[in-house]
Amino acid sequence: MEYAGSIGELTAGQETVLGEVRKHWAAVGGATGPGDTAAAQEGVRAAYRAVGLSPPRFIVWLESPWAGVIGQAILPTVIAQVTGGLPARVRARFRRRLRGQLPADARGLIWPGIDSRIEAQVTDAVKERVDEAVLAPELWQSGWRRLTHQHMQSQVNAQRLGAFEELIQNGDPPARLDLEVLPRVHAELTAQVAAQAGVCGTAREVAVRLPRRWWRGTPLAHWSVAPHARADAMERIGVTGMAAVHGEQQVAQHAGWWWAFRDYAILTPRPDAFRRDAQGRPHCPDGPAAVWPDGWAVHVWHGTRVPASLIRGDWDTDRILREPNTEVRRCAIERMGWPEFITAAGLRQVGDSAPDPGNPGQRLTLYDLPTAIYNVPVRVLLCTNGTPERDGTRRSYGLTVPAQTPDPVSAAAGLLGLTREQYLTLSRAT
Repeated sequence: MEYAGSIGELTAGQETVLGEVRKHWAAVGGATGPGDTAAAQEGVRAAYRAVGLSPPRFIVWLESPWAGVIGQAILPTVIAQVTGGLPARVRARFRRRLRGQLPADARGLIWPGIDSRIEAQVTDAVKERVDEAVLAPELWQSGWRRLTHQHMQSQVNAQRLGAFEELIQNGDPPARLDLEVLPRVHAELTAQVAAQAGVCGTAREVAVRLPRRWWRGTPLAHWSVAPHARADAMERIGVTGMAAVHGEQQVAQHAGWWWAFRDYAILTPRPDAFRRDAQGRPHCPDGPAAVWPDGWAVHVWHGTRVPASLIRGDWDTDRILREPNTEVRRCAIERMGWPEFITAAGLRQVGDSAPDPGNPGQRLTLYDLPTAIYNVPVRVLLCTNGTPERDGTRRSYGLTVPAQTPDPVSAAAGLLGLTREQYLTLSRAT
């Protein structure tokens, strides 16, 4: 194939286009609610044609990524049950299942060779500029796809290792596969496969078992939409030969995680809701930050995935101190509130509290923190927000400072990079 030639610099118009691409895909990355299912399925068919394959015979939908992980493992069995396949052929399909999955490159796209097309047509400087302009943090780090990936890993590990008690204790129902999820997914797949095969199929009372390594099928669009944004941007500035990714881009705009196998594909919807804080980080203080139609959910505190029980406020100081993850401990303290935690944990005060020179009418107090909180010796400065909340109250919060900090005023000064004497003369609002 011949390419249009090297793109060595961007015009003002192309720079504008990059901003439009970034905005569009950032919106896609955070989109919630039902997408256009017909458009998503047509995108799947186009993606298959792009790699020289016939579209899959069966395209089915399940209501969450967790259901999708289970479905991609048992769908060969369901197809055989509905269409009259033999057990031996079903077992053979299990062995070929992973080998039969479509190839995916490191960028997360089905279509191979995208990077080589870009390399042949743009200079390194242009590639860097496109990535800088388009690959926004919200495309890589803040979307629900990344959260889903992290939560899925913990759920899969719990099923593999049988760590159900810990999940129950944390308020994250494990939805044991053999008792809950597996029968439901089997019934949903049976109905859809029967309808598409044109046969009378019902969810028969059969013993459904997961194959070994059932979790190993690799989903597409499971980490972020950044690869699609990059490919879109390159095409918009003149890179040719990119039409092969249009199908996948279409799926990404209307669906969530999906799995591509030679004979079948499984799609899942976007979450019904996805909540963020003022900084754009996934966050919800009173419920799941992301939740799917079947109730599968992810709980997040200012960007950190946490157990549901933490968000509900069920953790006391003992539970907080027993938490092995430093970031989750920090989130739990913030959820409880630093003043409440300091009182409940009986933290030792360092010296006397002092008026805050930069926040008139408020006081600063310094406490020692147990090493178990952050795994290193630190102290915490309890201070008050300079701006009242909507109800007129002022929120107190804790800021960690080095363990050798002698007093609260020195702690506040050090946080601003000032000396104690400089801070004493400062007038500011925190």
